[in-house]
Amino acid sequence: MAPNAPSPMEIESMNDAAIEQVRQQVSDIIDPRYDTKWNMIRWLQSVDYNIPKTVHLLKKHLKWRKDRRLDEPESQSLLQFSDARRKHAPIDIIGPQRVEGGDRLVVVDRAGRIDVAGLMKAVQPTEYLHEMFRTFEEIQRRLMKVCTYASVLNGVRMEAETGVQCYMHYIFDLEGLHFDPTLLGVVNGPFRVSWQLVGQHYREFIDKFIVINSPSYINVLWSALSPFIPEQSKQRIVFAGSNWKEELLEIVDKECLPERYGGTIPDDKCLQAVGPIPKAMYWKLPASYPTMEQLHKISVSASKHRMLVYKVDKPDTELLMYSHNENDITITLYYSKDRNSSENDLELAVAPIPKCGLPAMDLFDYNCEFPGYYFVKLANESSWLLPSAYRMIVIEKESGKELEPMNLNEKWIKKGQKSKKK
Repeated sequence: MAPNAPSPMEIESMNDAAIEQVRQQVSDIIDPRYDTKWNMIRWLQSVDYNIPKTVHLLKKHLKWRKDRRLDEPESQSLLQFSDARRKHAPIDIIGPQRVEGGDRLVVVDRAGRIDVAGLMKAVQPTEYLHEMFRTFEEIQRRLMKVCTYASVLNGVRMEAETGVQCYMHYIFDLEGLHFDPTLLGVVNGPFRVSWQLVGQHYREFIDKFIVINSPSYINVLWSALSPFIPEQSKQRIVFAGSNWKEELLEIVDKECLPERYGGTIPDDKCLQAVGPIPKAMYWKLPASYPTMEQLHKISVSASKHRMLVYKVDKPDTELLMYSHNENDITITLYYSKDRNSSENDLELAVAPIPKCGLPAMDLFDYNCEFPGYYFVKLANESSWLLPSAYRMIVIEKESGKELEPMNLNEKWIKKGQKSKKK
């Protein structure tokens, strides 16, 4: 049983009332397709059954699901795609296996074989994150409903029919990982940020996170990551030793493992190829994007934040936010009908998103459901000493024209170049 999973008797006695309280308070925003007993329990478990905190966090998540259309058919999702990530750094969903206390999906991430340097040159920050979200959305669908076609034939179904909470075993294979000067930056940047955001949105999914083929310098990587991992999550991480196949088979049935991991499933039936990313896939500025010189440069002092204010006149105005940052920064979007609202009175539109520096210009799209004022908060939280520069421009998708911030003349903003008229 996963560390926070209550016994069946405890579930029956304490969860029904808690679930009903949460449901009542999120009924205005939750999609019926997401509204399952076990999804509710996951959120409750993640905060030790604190109902007010569950409601607060779940509402943020549900708004994010609605904005990105995650409860619609996958083809209608507004998550971005990354061919480089999908084709050259795939994550394989294999399971499930039957265990006492619920089924387990088996997920394999061959991270050690990924062309990390190439991937960082090929992806935009948002699409990198969104591919992770796409993977976890598929994991969630399988946990909630039915797993693979083979599992249907074998009668193995998950939460929808078993009536038991299900989890996954995540195999993190570091075979082939080579240390280079950029590795710590990647671990402490895109890797950390992506897993932090996955942890915010996909709670109580992992039973065991099993690290195999660890390099000799794993302690260096762990020292960089461990401060950001909650103690509760650390309990689920297993660092397998040199006899990792034996250790793995103590956790996962061999019928649910590829042959390379001591299982019986042919590798070519369940594992996608992981290989170098061709230079042709490296990110290049699309003709439809603004140039870097057109982006406004916002200076954010260490441990401080800046607030940009935008006025939107029409409902359902879609904005395209182009940005670039070389250092870590956190971006949050708020809304208000009143230009002069204090920060405490602003309505959260997009929860804080940590953004690490990557070579590519990023694109984040957002649909402004209501007319009014939108506040973009840029926080330099990770630095105690040095300022950070964030470059950004906002374009109205329909008109193709820039939506300038109302406070563009602030001294901490260096205006970008105007585009040349054709």
